[in-house]
Amino acid sequence: MYILGHDTNLLKDREVIRFFDVDGVLAVYAFGDDGVYVVKDDSEYDEYLKTHDVYESARAPEFLKEYVDRYCDPAKSFVISRSYTDVEDGQKIRFIRREYPQIPEENILFVRGTSKTEIARQVLEERFGGLSAPHLCIDDTLDHLEKYQAEGLRAVHISSLLLLAELK
Repeated sequence: MYILGHDTNLLKDREVIRFFDVDGVLAVYAFGDDGVYVVKDDSEYDEYLKTHDVYESARAPEFLKEYVDRYCDPAKSFVISRSYTDVEDGQKIRFIRREYPQIPEENILFVRGTSKTEIARQVLEERFGGLSAPHLCIDDTLDHLEKYQAEGLRAVHISSLLLLAELK
């Protein structure tokens, strides 16, 4: 299992291929009548997204925008997000284009199931020569982090980037 802050040089290496999650990583938002994110990811939240665009008011944390600008090569920066509809895809794409314009739209990828590992592996194999290419899958969900690592992908929790929050 990845150890928090274990390799800050890897986190800062511009040559590393990065796969970012959206919810809880690139996007900060609240939802619901009280503006608080308090429902399970796989139930009420999915229903809420059908009638509300949480990404319209979502913002990117300044330290993360700075991290992407300073340490990430746009051609090696990808977004992989679970999504269930084309409408949700569009909401997330608009958010990323607004908050992270340096990430190419063709590098914004969606999965309809629960696992993002297959698409990360596919990108690494087709574009970068496989799993031996230096890469990081940055997520906030333990389930996803464990799946990445079980498939031989290097995964880091978003909190590891907090160690680099003082980038100035």
